[in-house]
Amino acid sequence: MKKIITRFSLIVLAVIALQLCSFSLFAQSDSTKQPFKGYVYLQPNIGISQYFGSLNQKDYWNQNPKFAWGAVLGYQICPVFGIRTQFMKTNLYSERSDRNEVLNADLWDGALNLTINVSEIFAKYNDKRFFNFYLFGGAGYAYFNSTVKDISSGALANQSTGQNEFVMPVGAGASFRLSHNFSINLEYGDRTMFKGTNLDFTQPGDDNNVHYSYASAGLQIRFDAEDSDGDGVKNKKDLCPDVPGKIELAGCPDKDNDGVADKDDACPDIAGKPAFKGCPDTDGDGIIDGQDACPMLAGPKELNGCPDKDGDGVADKDDKCPDVFGKKELAGCPDKDGDGIADKDDACPDVKGLPQYKGCPDTDGDGIPDKMDKCPDVFGVAANYGCPEAAKGVVQQKTVYFNSDASVVLARDIIFLNEISAYMNEHPNAIISVAGYADNRESVQYNLRLSEKRADYVIEYLKKKGMKSLKIEKSFFGKSNPVADNSTAEGRALNRRVEINITE
Repeated sequence: MKKIITRFSLIVLAVIALQLCSFSLFAQSDSTKQPFKGYVYLQPNIGISQYFGSLNQKDYWNQNPKFAWGAVLGYQICPVFGIRTQFMKTNLYSERSDRNEVLNADLWDGALNLTINVSEIFAKYNDKRFFNFYLFGGAGYAYFNSTVKDISSGALANQSTGQNEFVMPVGAGASFRLSHNFSINLEYGDRTMFKGTNLDFTQPGDDNNVHYSYASAGLQIRFDAEDSDGDGVKNKKDLCPDVPGKIELAGCPDKDNDGVADKDDACPDIAGKPAFKGCPDTDGDGIIDGQDACPMLAGPKELNGCPDKDGDGVADKDDKCPDVFGKKELAGCPDKDGDGIADKDDACPDVKGLPQYKGCPDTDGDGIPDKMDKCPDVFGVAANYGCPEAAKGVVQQKTVYFNSDASVVLARDIIFLNEISAYMNEHPNAIISVAGYADNRESVQYNLRLSEKRADYVIEYLKKKGMKSLKIEKSFFGKSNPVADNSTAEGRALNRRVEINITE
């Protein structure tokens, strides 16, 4: 009866184990980042064995344990369920004084067991759990040589050699984790023989339930490298051992699937290119979008990735004349006459002019642009359309100019002094007035002295040329009475002058 119950229990145990294995694998694939992977293990062990049967008075402990040793080779299929083969070698020994018999059996056995990790039934799988409690059971085969002798005389009563029996091992064990690959296992197992007659030579029956136990301690060696994150890359080769990743990226994750591991990806949330550390370059101009001022349009690096259709060095988005080659300082617009005013804003685009006249020139500096000046080469007044308004009695009027901080007439204007000299030589009674001026670049006193020197230069020149008139009126005004804007170089040039008037 006991054997039938034992067999039935093993079948039920196997069915339950298979169901638990299926459930645990499904749960693991659904809810954890560290899925379980099966592994092979070897567990050499040593311990003590003990015979139980008629010759030790029906399972009572008889203080005759013997040394035993063995090994287990197993495969853990899922967190709950595993299968293993077990080998054990020992000498069974027992005495029964009331029958004057002593049993001595040299035995080894091998069995195929199912294992159930009880700890994994009640808690989520944890590869690093320190303690695991497990049950095992199965079927096996025992081979032995057995003798029964008389205790007092030592005479041989019974003997059997080369005997074999089917056995049913059941038991429990506890595993203590040392590292991923090593653990200490403590086990207790009991082997029930189908027939015990050949071992202790007693008659079969319920009172002859021959079985033997094996209590052992072993070192389990796990034959797989640790993969903490369960991504299929072992820790030794995993560059990101605590985070599940891709095999082709040495176990590191790649959220945006651009082939660059997140740890090396400068843009881990956006798919990019390996050449740019995982950052995108949408327009393909070699500048990543995050640094590209025009990420949707290809452009050169020196313009931050923006295009420049006319090639003038000004990006189209900043170019006020994007289709025409121009100057950077004029926002990409051309300036044909080089007066610093863009052609599109220049009223005289082909002639260099002044900003205050929208790019048109004022040659005589009278404040009237040449295109509106009827006397563009002579200083005049607006009331006379740019022509001079001659003072009453004035018969000759000339203006000569000077370089900055100089009191010598420009060489080009010597011709005017010669004309004045010739006239004065012909009209010795004429009255000549000479007025000197300066620009505003120096102090008032300095400019006043400079303007006087300029007037003196003109008078001395005319005298050297033979002018004998004693009617000379000299005046000097420094920077007063400018005829042009002193804020520009052109205006200052017009203000560095001497005005000459001849009256009769």
